[in-house]
Order: sequence, then structure tokens, then C-alpha cells
Amino acid sequence: MTAHRASAPASGASRIEIERTSHDTASATPPSERLVGVATGLAAGVLTVATMMHNGLTAADVARFSAAVLVSVVLPGAIVAHGFRVRDLPTRLAVAFTAGLGPQIFGWWVAVHTGQAWLTLAAPLAIAVVVGGFVCLVTRRRRDGAAPARAPGPRSEPDARHGVRVGSALALLFAWAMVLRSLQTHLFTITPLDHHIRWYQDMDWHLAITADAMHHAPPTDPQSAAEGALSYHWFSNAHGAALAMASGVSVDKVTVVAWYLPVAAAALGVVFGFARWLSRSSAGGAGAAILFALPPVVLILRPVDTGSTSGLVWLSPSHIFSLPVCALLAWAVLRLLREPRVTAPVVTVALVLALMGPGTKVSLLPTILGGVGLVFLRALVRRRGWLRPLVVGVVGCLIIVITASAFAGGGGGSKFVAGATATQIKVWKDVVISGHRPSSLMLVMLVTSLIGTYACCLLVTAGRTHLTRGDDALLMYAGMLIVAFLAMFLLAHPSMSQVYFMRGLAPVTAVFIAWGGYGLWVGVGSRNARAALIMALVLGWVVGTVWQDTESFQAARTPRMWWLTMLAVLVVVTCSVLVSLIRADPSSRRHTAGAIALAALLGYGLTPQITSSVHTPSPPHQTASSDPPTPTSPLSRDELAAAAALAHANPKGHLVATNVHCRSIRTTPFCDSRSFWVAAYTASPVDIGAWGYSNSARVRHMVGGRSYLAQPYYDEAAFRQNETAFRHPTATNLAELKKRGVRFLYADRRASGVSNELLPLTTPVFVSPTTMVLRLR
Repeated sequence: MTAHRASAPASGASRIEIERTSHDTASATPPSERLVGVATGLAAGVLTVATMMHNGLTAADVARFSAAVLVSVVLPGAIVAHGFRVRDLPTRLAVAFTAGLGPQIFGWWVAVHTGQAWLTLAAPLAIAVVVGGFVCLVTRRRRDGAAPARAPGPRSEPDARHGVRVGSALALLFAWAMVLRSLQTHLFTITPLDHHIRWYQDMDWHLAITADAMHHAPPTDPQSAAEGALSYHWFSNAHGAALAMASGVSVDKVTVVAWYLPVAAAALGVVFGFARWLSRSSAGGAGAAILFALPPVVLILRPVDTGSTSGLVWLSPSHIFSLPVCALLAWAVLRLLREPRVTAPVVTVALVLALMGPGTKVSLLPTILGGVGLVFLRALVRRRGWLRPLVVGVVGCLIIVITASAFAGGGGGSKFVAGATATQIKVWKDVVISGHRPSSLMLVMLVTSLIGTYACCLLVTAGRTHLTRGDDALLMYAGMLIVAFLAMFLLAHPSMSQVYFMRGLAPVTAVFIAWGGYGLWVGVGSRNARAALIMALVLGWVVGTVWQDTESFQAARTPRMWWLTMLAVLVVVTCSVLVSLIRADPSSRRHTAGAIALAALLGYGLTPQITSSVHTPSPPHQTASSDPPTPTSPLSRDELAAAAALAHANPKGHLVATNVHCRSIRTTPFCDSRSFWVAAYTASPVDIGAWGYSNSARVRHMVGGRSYLAQPYYDEAAFRQNETAFRHPTATNLAELKKRGVRFLYADRRASGVSNELLPLTTPVFVSPTTMVLRLR
């Protein structure tokens, strides 16, 4: 069997022999099932709208935003992805939304360069019609020149019972409710639009980039505009800017609240459809949706955790934006490698998403290409089926190389370090602080233990054993895991951002674990064995809940070699035994024992996410401005009012100079230079603002023994000139600022001294005892 033929059912599993039928021959949906689908859809819609309105959007905002999403993203995506056949409505909408992100980015680029905001609605549709027409032309010519052949479509379900499909709809609704709860508790409650709580600085950073993207394509670095264009995966910011321009909803409402919901829904829908296609069952899709919302992690001890298991890291907008793109690109590439005939719609979707990859998240495309590379190596060994993975790999590598200068700047300061992530977590730093010199053996044990937190991925082997053999699916996922692990434990980024190689895999991991879990369920067959699986799942969760509430689990003591060794040995032995058991003959007791053990492992792995979804975190304590200010104290009313006044006075986003640089507001030498709120709340790029995340700072990480966050501004002369203009202003030094492109000043006396001599030399826009906004004449 070649690598491109559809896989045959596994031997010994004839009871799940599946006859592949096209979508057109699928059985009609019963009225009661259709009613459940409509009811769950309405419930999901009500929850979504209620969440948006609870967090600051009005009914008019919701209506305008929804219309903008439909016209500028979903409709173009439906045209581009026409022919990428999927069965259920949630997946069709999710695929259309994800495929429409590429045309939307194109429309944003056109709108910014022409200064016509309405083109954010029209240009995506225009480019989608061109691409869709070309695809239809190619498809028609291929059909005319070849014998009639059934186009590969979704495969029928082995268990199409009414109860399974109804249960899947309810499971999808439950998963969406869990996603909304996570979004509410871990983002919306700590980023209120009224700013009575100081936002996490990264949200200020992204808001500033999104506001800048409404005027510049590509965006500049709005915190340190003197450094020029932003080299970073900024497509999430362009997406937010495009929606703000198309809908007329304020950029802060879009960036902090609105855009998250359709992107998260698209990720959930693609995960559901991908798993349903792979497992050939709605039950598999439902399991993947739940695992996406509640990703499992096997924590034996709290300190031994990379923190990279969950995909729902809401405080990283670029990561959230990458989730549906990663899932659909992996699905499209797997279809290219797996199906007997390459179709134009699948190629189009894969190419559009691959071109988006580097700008979406720089870790996305290398990870997927790792899977393609492993498929290619096996094809070379077999001496057949190597052309498709070779072509996919070459195209992907070319895209990475060509776009590196535009999007890979966020990796500045990264180094190759043995252990990498293991040497950056607290448990390792405690060893160094204690005065001990960590050994290489200790590092190996810690890395092994950290890899063990992903033990639930072992369920993937069950998917192969019971559903397909000689298939590219498992091999591709294994290659993706290998690349993610290599990046995590060989590449050290100053902010530990290498963990996003694994975080970005979260939706694909949910799909493959659900595939394996469904394989377990189908493989054991008997009712007693299935009851044992359910009991083992619950027992694993109970054991995890009890153990993870103990002091022994929570204590973050300095690691000792003996317990690291025990942990590593436990991981290796457990994984080896489970793989051995699950690969046994499906009818044997060994296999049933392995299935039960894997179910218990999954239940244990679900414990941390279930616990965090039940317990609501305490809100920040500081809800009032303090003097002197602190890194977490809210901004003063004058500071917020001055920012709003500048945003109103500067609608075209002209350059601003400010004396605010440090996270604690007061300017001190070698401070944490992440006071991004000036650029964010004024919606204006700042000449020399907060440079903590700039390329110049990252590449100087640990120069002088200081983190990149505490490095001084790279151009000392320009920085002195900026500060002097506020402390000792003259017509000459203000003219020098104007030569740099500056048109406004944002002066804050809580940051540093501000001279009253500024007033006669400028045109006041906002003046208070502590804050001034001034226009240069």
C-alpha cells in the first residue's frame, strides 16, 4: 500500500469495517436531531453574545462586529474553501472563517495603503472570488480530462446512531461553555475596559500594535517607533485592526474582547471536524472538542511542569490566533499526504494557510514541516510515495526562508542550550540559587520528567492500533511532537517562548488523543470492558484530585537527585509498559489492561484543568491608584483622561514623544522598560517609549548581567535628547523632536520632572496637575 492510499481497516478489527460513502449519500438527519442542533446552536450564540455584552460591548457593537466578521472573513473563506468537504455546520463555518483570514489580511493591507476603510469589506471578497474562480477552473479541466472519479469527501461514521450525534452536539456546547468560562476568568476579569485594574503589560503591547496597524502596513513598533517596522508575527494584530476598521467598533473593544470569540469558536469547530474526519465518528469529534477546552497534563509534582500544555493562553493573542490556523493547516496537509488524489480545494486551503503561517506564529510552520519530514523519510525508505511530502516540505521551507526577516524578529536573543526549558523553570533555578552545581545527569532526569507530563499523548498509539495501519496520520503527528520537543529542550528564548512550539500543537494534540481514545473505546468491544474504561477514567480523576491537593504535591522544594531519578524512571517504565500493552492483540487481556490504564492516565491528566475551571482565581488586590506608583497599581484618572484626549486629538496616529518608559511609571536606571500603556491607550506610536520587547533589547539579553527587560535604550544620545525636552525644554530641542517625526508630547510628572516651560512652547491639548498632552507647533 502506498503512502497516499486511504488506509485499510486494521486486522483483527473487522467489527469496525467502514464503508466509505460520499456526503451526498449520507442518511437524512432526523427532525429531532435537527432540533437539538438548532437548540445547541442558539444556546452557544446566546452565551457568546452575553459574554461580549457583559464585558463592555453594546448591542450595536455586537451587531456591527458580527456583520464585519461575516462579510470580511466568513464569506471570503467559504469561497476559498469551497470543495474542502466537511459534513457538519459548525465545522463548515469554522473552516470558512479560518480560510477567510488570509483574504482578510490582504484586504487590510489594501485598505491601509489606500486609506479607504471600506476596502476591508470589499477587498477580501474580491480576492476570494479570484482564487475561488481559479480553483473551479482547474477542477473543471481536471474533470474534463480524466475519467469520472468520486471526489474524496468526509467518510461515514461507523456508529451513526441518533444518540451519538445528539451527545456530540451537547458535548460541543459544553466545550464552548468551558472555553468561555476560561476566557472570562483568565482574561476579561483582569483586563476591564474601564482600567480599574492595571492590565497585564502584554495586552497593552498588543493593543498598541493593533492601533498602529490601522495606519501602517506592516505596523511599526509602536513602543519604540525609531526602530522601524515591527519584525514579529503580527497577523493577529492586523486581524483585529481590520475588524475595527470594518465594523467601526473601538479598537480596544475589538482587541481585548470581541475578536477572541470567533477565533476560539473557529479553533473548536476545526478541532471537532478534524477529529470526526480522522476517527470517522462524531464521538471522536466530541472528545477532541472537550480535550481542546480541558487539555490533559500529567503532573506528578507541581514544580515539574513547563506550563506549555494548555492551548488556551489568552494573554498571548498571537498564540490564540494561531490555533485554528494550525489545526486546519495540519488537517489540509494530512489530506494531501493521505488521500488517493490531490484536489485543488485542499491544495488551495493548505497554501493559503501556509502563506499565513510565519505571520501567524513563527513556530507554526516548522512544527508541521517536522511531521511532513518524517513522512518523507519513511517514503524514502520504502522508495515510493515520496513526491508529495517532498513538494509540501520544499514549499513550506521556502515560505519560512522568504518571510524570516519580516516575522522572525521575536526570536531575537534565542540561543541553543542543552535542556533549554528545563534550565529556565523555577525548580532548576532553585538548584542554582542553593549553591549546588547541577549535573548533566540531573538535567537528563528533569527533561525526562518534563516530557512525562505529556504522557496522555500515548493514547495516540491506540488510534493507530484499532483504526488504521500503514497510515501517515500517526507518523505526521509524531514528527510534529519531535520538533516541538527539540525546540523546547534545545532552544532557549529570553522569555521562554520556545514553549509555544508545544502550546501551538494543543488543538492537533486534542484531535489525536481523541482519535486514540475513540480507538480504545471501539477496540475493547464488550460492555464490561467499556464500563471498566469509564470507571478507570473517573478513578484517575479522583486520584489526581486527592493527590494534587496535598502539600507534598504543591511544595516547590529544591530538587534532589533521588526524587528526580525516581520520577524519570516512573515516566520511562510507565510509558514503556503502556505502549507494550496497548500494542498487543485487541482481543487479549493484555490489551484490555493497557486500555484501562490509559483511561486512568487520561482521567488523572484532566485533573488540573477541571480544578482550574471550577475554582475562580482571586482578582488583583490593587484596584486604586497609588503614589508612588507600582508596576501593578492602576493608572491615575489624569493619566487615563490624558491618554483619551490624545487619542481623540491624533486620529491619524502621528508620532508621540513621552517621558514614560518604566513599568512602575517612575523612570529609573535599568528599570523594567515595559510601560506599553502610553502607546496603547493613546492609540499612537511612540518615538522612544517602552523598549522592553524591542529587537534591540532582546539581542542584548544578559549584557552587563541584566535581563533584556532592564537594558537601557540602545541609542543613548537620542534618549538623553528625549528626556531633556521634558525637563529643560527649548525651542531647539523641541525642533529636534519634530525632525524625528514627533507631533505630540505625553508628559507625566509621576514618571520624571516636567517643566512648565513646555506650555508656552507648545499648544496644550490636555493639562492637569500631573499630566499634560501637548501639540508641537
